Amino acid sequence: MAVVRVSKKGQIVIPKPIREELGLKPGTYVHLGDTDARATLTVIGDDPVEAGYGMFAHLGPLTQDLLESKREEIELEERKLQRWLKPKQTRGMSSTPSR
Repeated sequence: MAVVRVSKKGQIVIPKPIREELGLKPGTYVHLGDTDARATLTVIGDDPVEAGYGMFAHLGPLTQDLLESKREEIELEERKLQRWLKPKQTRGMSSTPSR
C-alpha cells in the first residue's frame, strides 16, 4: 500500500512498483470508482471491448433463451393478428340483409 498526495489539478502519481504490478503503461485505460468512501482503480486495458469479453460468461449460454423468448413473442403476435383478422360474427342476426 502506498500513500500519495493529490495535486492542485486533482492528479495522483501511482508508484512505479504498483504500475508494474498492474501492468499500467501510458495510454492504459482504468476505471476509477468509489465505494463506501473508498476509491477503487480497475485496469481495463488497451481495448475496452476486449476487456469486457466474457464478463457475462457466468450467466451461461443465453442464445437458446433468447431464441425461445423470440418464438413466444412471435406466436403471441400471430394469435393477436388472427383474432384481428377473424371476421366478426354477430349473434342473433341473420346472414340476409333486411329490407
